[in-house]
Amino acid sequence: MKSVSLFLFSLVRIAMLVILSGYFFQMTDGIKDGRTIYIIGAIPIFIVSHFIQMANVREKTRILCSSIDFIVITGIGFLFSESGYLYLIFFGVFSTTVFLLYDRKKLLGLFSGAFVAIWILISLRLYAQTGIFSVSSNIVNVMFVIYGAFVGGLIRNSRNAKETIALQYKQLNESHGALQAAHRQLKDYAEQVEELTVIRERNEIAREIHDTVGHKMTALIVQLQVASEMAVRDSRKAKEVLGICEQLTRDALHEIRMSVRTLKEDYQEASFQEVLQGLLDEFSSMTLMETRLLIIGGTAEIPLTYQPTIKRIVQEGVTNAKKHGNADTCIVNIHIFEEEVRVEIKDDGKGEKNITPNFGLINMKERVTEHGGSFRIESIEGEGFEIMVSFPLQRIATGVTG
Repeated sequence: MKSVSLFLFSLVRIAMLVILSGYFFQMTDGIKDGRTIYIIGAIPIFIVSHFIQMANVREKTRILCSSIDFIVITGIGFLFSESGYLYLIFFGVFSTTVFLLYDRKKLLGLFSGAFVAIWILISLRLYAQTGIFSVSSNIVNVMFVIYGAFVGGLIRNSRNAKETIALQYKQLNESHGALQAAHRQLKDYAEQVEELTVIRERNEIAREIHDTVGHKMTALIVQLQVASEMAVRDSRKAKEVLGICEQLTRDALHEIRMSVRTLKEDYQEASFQEVLQGLLDEFSSMTLMETRLLIIGGTAEIPLTYQPTIKRIVQEGVTNAKKHGNADTCIVNIHIFEEEVRVEIKDDGKGEKNITPNFGLINMKERVTEHGGSFRIESIEGEGFEIMVSFPLQRIATGVTG
């Protein structure tokens, strides 16, 4: 829809063209004067051209109509030499229209150059006829043409600015709607992440409780079996064993509290090797299963992010060796290479022909996979069970330091 200002401009423009044409019509000598026919024909040409230029048509059509207006106005300037420089008022209206409709510099320059050429030619013709060249009249009328061009440019810029603002406002509304949709989606994602985080923490706590409390409970069951056997034969020894059972129960309760309180461990008070050796010694003393630890390489090269996982794997491995394999000996080998850490846990238990991974083994594999490592188990019936785990060192060492 056209703006009010553009509608008013259109109305004033067509009125100016008709009134000016009527003024020049008064200068003619009636029907016998060919200029009369020219002015009578010019009026409908101006009107039709005006409505075409103001309509929503192709630019080429507008340029054609503007060119026709230019030619008709030029003809008026040449035919009505007695009017002096009054024809320049036509060009003033024309310049306003051209600078309003077009913003291409080359096209505007072409019309401007054509106007200057026509103005010079008509001025020379008037000077040849009258011998007079009025500087003041030329300046006043040419300034009117320039003023018309300036006004047309301002109207065009104002209209373009309004269209730009309207477009930006529409885009802003669309962006606002998209932003609200993205906000809702982000909120949904946040809720899903929160839910997944809770589930992961719950699974991690369950894993910690299984690895720590299960370890203690296995040793406790063994001690209770010993106490049951000693109750009749050696009451004093049975009391000692029951004391160990009590301590194991307290330790298990402590482990539960620690698992609920935190999922991280601190190995700053002792070296990692001492932690593992202490774990194996404690389990060996409680279950009477012989354990041996062999480490090749420096444990300082093992990142802190690996140490809790390796400890849990060793703990679960010796627990399974006693609980499921009824092993007498369990050997833990740790090799620290330049690019990987390899952990092997082998026992001399009864072994299994068909391995069905239990909860502990599944937890082991999940822990190793989280660190980008590999997990493998082998078992031969009657020859024991072996767990083989490896962790990449080079990739972690570049991003995480011990």
